[in-house]
Amino acid sequence: MNQHRHLMLLTLWLIAILVCLNLGCSNEDSKTVPQPKIIRGFAFFDLGANSHYSSAVRRKLGEKLGSDAISRQNVIDLTLYSNAFFKKHFPQLFNLNRQLNLPEGQRIEHNTTKLMYRYARLKETPFMDIMLYFSNDTGKPLFFKISAGPGAAAIVEAIKEKYGPPEQFEWDNKDGRTLFWKDGKDSFIVSLTQDRLGNPVYLFCIYYVNNLEEMLAMEKAGKLTEQEKVREAGESAF
Repeated sequence: MNQHRHLMLLTLWLIAILVCLNLGCSNEDSKTVPQPKIIRGFAFFDLGANSHYSSAVRRKLGEKLGSDAISRQNVIDLTLYSNAFFKKHFPQLFNLNRQLNLPEGQRIEHNTTKLMYRYARLKETPFMDIMLYFSNDTGKPLFFKISAGPGAAAIVEAIKEKYGPPEQFEWDNKDGRTLFWKDGKDSFIVSLTQDRLGNPVYLFCIYYVNNLEEMLAMEKAGKLTEQEKVREAGESAF
């Protein structure tokens, strides 16, 4: 009986050890194998609404788009072509742009990082000029503006396949056409026109409105805090 009981206890201990080892391996695997991050909303080179700027992101973009120029504390102008055009066709974005640039006529700089690419064509892309804005407070993307040449026609078709049929309109002067998609508040706008030689020119603009509004709210809160500090300093002085 004692020998039989001893064997049973030994068997149970071996089973317990195997279970613990198995769980340990599972936990280790879950830590060493990173889960792919789901990109939310409209994206450009795997940068979506929930992405975050980092040196690694800049490095990866450089591999795909070539050398960049970087600036911090930037004016943000969301306007397409002209204020009249923008106000007529995209009034909500027009009003958001006014909030970013009030009071009018003054240079309003925001706590942002702007990446600019001028030589992406050397990387065998159709892109001619690229500007990417990110919030320095949250790291989130705010506004992407990309111009491209005739080779971008295939990109437009790929965008349609990815995001579905767009809303669209012809320009009043018949010189261009604009397509656009919406994802909640965010917008992706693609316009097609021609240069002086009659070559197609494409403009791709992604507006991360939720992130822009979040930045504005943080700026407003910061201003209120600063005003409160000034008021308290004045009261203590007198």
